[in-house]
Amino acid sequence: MRRGIFLLLALLLVGCVSDQQFQGLALRVSALEVQQTSLEKARREEAVRLAALEKRLASLEKQVSVLSEKRAELLSEIEALRAEIARLNGLYEELSYQQKQDREAFSEFQAEVLKRLSQGEKPPAPAKAPSGPKTPSEKELYDQALAALKKKDYEGARKLLQRYLEVYPQGKYAANAHYWIAETYYAQRRYEEAILEYQKVVDGFPQSYKVPAALLKQGLAFLRIGDTEAARILFKKILSRYPQSEQAPLARKYLKRLSR
Repeated sequence: MRRGIFLLLALLLVGCVSDQQFQGLALRVSALEVQQTSLEKARREEAVRLAALEKRLASLEKQVSVLSEKRAELLSEIEALRAEIARLNGLYEELSYQQKQDREAFSEFQAEVLKRLSQGEKPPAPAKAPSGPKTPSEKELYDQALAALKKKDYEGARKLLQRYLEVYPQGKYAANAHYWIAETYYAQRRYEEAILEYQKVVDGFPQSYKVPAALLKQGLAFLRIGDTEAARILFKKILSRYPQSEQAPLARKYLKRLSR
């Protein structure tokens, strides 16, 4: 802009422009100076706005980072809760199964007593308890283990279950005993040991109703140690072999998640 003014003065001095032309040029120069001042002001304002936006962007990026961390924490908590719910569902299923068996056994005993009474027989007198320390029966020993498990006494429950299997390796509750031993390991995050114990249910008791539950928890244990491929194979096995089991919907849900 200053160069334009100097040029006008030079032209005026050499007589190349008239007064009228000079005034017109001076007005244009003045207008340009005003425009330049306005543009400079606008530039400064935009710079201030840019700095404010950059500051706001940095704040938003920080918030997004915090939210991402919280989301990861929540997903981890949700996974843990789902595993705990699956464990509690298994325990409820086991207790319901035992209750049903007890009712059936009592009904059979009651029917037998009534039959004998109708035939004129006296019911047998209760046997006298032998002297000395009493050895728990199969069911008593198993019930003691479940009671410890409900109290989250995982070490105590595991010892009782292992003792049960030593005394009754093919007992009525043998498959369940292996399953609950695996559950104690799972609850203590000893996933490799849990996987091996769940496999004893699958291999040793293929007809047990506990097999689908063992396969599901085995898959979840593999997920915990990061072996997604093994987990995927087990979930697919549940859907192919036990499509009507209670574990099938959960297996399908985990497979869908792994395919994302």
